[in-house]
Formats: sequence, C-alpha cells, structure tokens
Amino acid sequence: MEPKHIFKIKEDFENIRLDKWFKKKVKPLPQSLIERTLRKGKILVNGKKVKSSYKIMLNDEIKIYADIDNDDKIIKKKYSYLPSKKDYDLIKSSILFENEHYFVLNKPYNLAVQSGTKTGKNIFDILKNFKETEYLTPHLVHRLDAETTGILIISKTYKSAKFFSEHFKNQTIKKSYLAIVDGTFENKKGTLKNELTYIENNKEKIHLSITNYKVISETKDYTLLILNPETGRKHQLRRQLSFIKHPILGEKKYTNKSLNKSKELHLMLHAYKVEFSLNNKKITHQVDPPLYFKDFCKEQKLIYELNNL
Repeated sequence: MEPKHIFKIKEDFENIRLDKWFKKKVKPLPQSLIERTLRKGKILVNGKKVKSSYKIMLNDEIKIYADIDNDDKIIKKKYSYLPSKKDYDLIKSSILFENEHYFVLNKPYNLAVQSGTKTGKNIFDILKNFKETEYLTPHLVHRLDAETTGILIISKTYKSAKFFSEHFKNQTIKKSYLAIVDGTFENKKGTLKNELTYIENNKEKIHLSITNYKVISETKDYTLLILNPETGRKHQLRRQLSFIKHPILGEKKYTNKSLNKSKELHLMLHAYKVEFSLNNKKITHQVDPPLYFKDFCKEQKLIYELNNL
C-alpha cells in the first residue's frame, strides 16, 4: 500500500511531539482520532509505529497511509469544519496588534481556540484552513476557554512560539483578568491556593494552583475582581472561585445550577491584559471587556477605570 502523504522533518519542527506536529502541519484532528490512526499503523515514522508522544527528529520521514482528506473512518463528519469568509473576517477584525512574529486577538465570546471532541468552529482551524488565509502556520502558545473573552497571543513563527511558550511556562508573562463574582470578600486582597485534581492519561493527578486577587468594586451582591494567576491549570480561575463559594457569574460547569443566580448570563471572565519583557523593553497588550460585561457593571454600579487598575 502506497502512503497518501510523505513528510521530511525540517528544523522548525524538530523535537516536538508527533501529535502536536500532526495538528500543526497536517490537520488539527481530535486527539482521539490521531491516537487511533497511530495504533492502526496508518502513521509511520521511519517505517515504524510510534506513540503520539514520540519527539520527532531532524530528517525523520513520516508516512501517512490514512486518507485524511476523504476517509470517513478517520475523519468523522461531526469533526469536519470548513471556515467561511465570515469566520475569517471575524478573526481579522479582532486583531489588536500584529507584527512579523506574532499577533494579539481580542477573542470573542463562545469561540473555541482549537478543535476538540465537542467543538466545531475554532480559531486555529479558521486561521489555518481558510482557503485564502494569510496564516498558514499559526502557533497556539496559550489558551482561553471558549466562554472567556480577551487577550489571546498567536505566534506566526516557530521562534516566536518557542519564546512565548517558554515564558508562559516559566510564568514570566503576567496575565490579568477581570471577573464579576457572586457575593463579597472580607479580605479585599489575597491569594487563592488550591490543589486541583485532573485526569491525565487516565490517571488522577493533583496540581497546586495559585491565583492572586484584588477587589476593584463591590455591591451587596457582587464583586468585581482583578485576577493574576501564577499557575496555568485548566479552568483554574473558574474552579478556584467556585470552590470558595464565589463563582464567576455565568459559571455553569463548577457551580450547583440550582444555586446559580446568574446561570443565564455569559461567563463574566475577561482576559484584559498581558505584560512581558522583550529585548529589555516592557510590552503591554490590553483590551476593554465586551459590551455585555460593561453593561452589567453599569447596571450594578460596579465602577472601574481600566487604565487605572
């Protein structure tokens, strides 16, 4: 049987996981489908079956025997998604800053960053797969939940992606969020520390999660917070605030729905600022929260000035 596709690994993709390479270079399929294709021997590296965690090397030869464009056994219809011009224009209109190395999006509400088992439309596919795209090799260097709005950095080159990935990992990029939560805080400033449980590779793992918070404005029912996470766990802010009985308004996953007064609202969580140093120069990217967030603050008399936070 002849392979459908043959790739020779170049320097830009050296020493990254095979599954990550596949999603970036070939097609952003769901992880489960990539794993299944590997198990069936329809992806071979130097003629051998390997695991998804295999770190590809310079000059590795990767042969793909699966018909990834047409084989319904590999690509289920529910996962297929072809970006429209309207989708692409939405992303383009959301760009706050761009240079030759990276760009910054003001991510809209209810739009996933990448594909998954429960997502169709997503930013990565829109950028990579739109037929007239300017971004053939976008690199995702961090994530926001679909329901979270605000600053999202996307690299345009491998070198830029490596820079941001390392700095996010080393926590040298400061991320600031605005959140409207239920109730009021006795301590107006503090640190949340929780050991959160996650399932990784079918095993339960515990990770320490740390977030600094500061009260900006409050009423008898609600509080507007600035959140600065020191760690970057999945759904960290949502889980930590729900754990201390101050759920973010609009939170549905980690809060008892019968007790959630705000379940009809959008999630009131906005990534409003990132700060980092580049060539000894401080770089700041900042964006206002969406209109529904600002309208709620106005209605509830939660007062803030973004430039003075």
